[in-house]
Amino acid sequence: PAHCSWIGRLRHSCSLSTVTVSPQQEGLANFDGKILLLSAEVGDEQFGPGASLPVYLQWRVLADMENDYTVTAQLLGPDGRLHGQVDAWPVQGTFPTSQWEVGQEIDDRYQVAVEADAPAGQYQVVVGIYLLETMERLPVVDYSGTPVADHIVIGELELVSP
Repeated sequence: PAHCSWIGRLRHSCSLSTVTVSPQQEGLANFDGKILLLSAEVGDEQFGPGASLPVYLQWRVLADMENDYTVTAQLLGPDGRLHGQVDAWPVQGTFPTSQWEVGQEIDDRYQVAVEADAPAGQYQVVVGIYLLETMERLPVVDYSGTPVADHIVIGELELVSP
């Protein structure tokens, strides 16, 4: 027996606190319950104008897909403008999403060409997935399936002037 409060009676058990467990989403981003971005790596922390920035993505297939989605990797500058972009079907255009199988993990690499006149400063590398026919992006959803964005920031880098 224990005293649950300062002047309380002896009891066989006491509630110490309430613990709420929220579901944790695996990976970095869930694209509409279809594709999970498991991991992402971006090249050097510093880079220069005209460089080629390597981007490595790892996906897991969550659902069968009839459509072939396009991946976009974009470089957003300190001025909020786009200063580099690559759009392609996964695995250099050789492995369209309609051929993916549920549970499969796909390694996917891109090279984002940085504009030669890109200004110095802090940049974000963002990734999105869209259907080329409609230009509609797959939403990034939270654990409950609620859309929270149409892309994910996978890195922040500094562009230095030569």
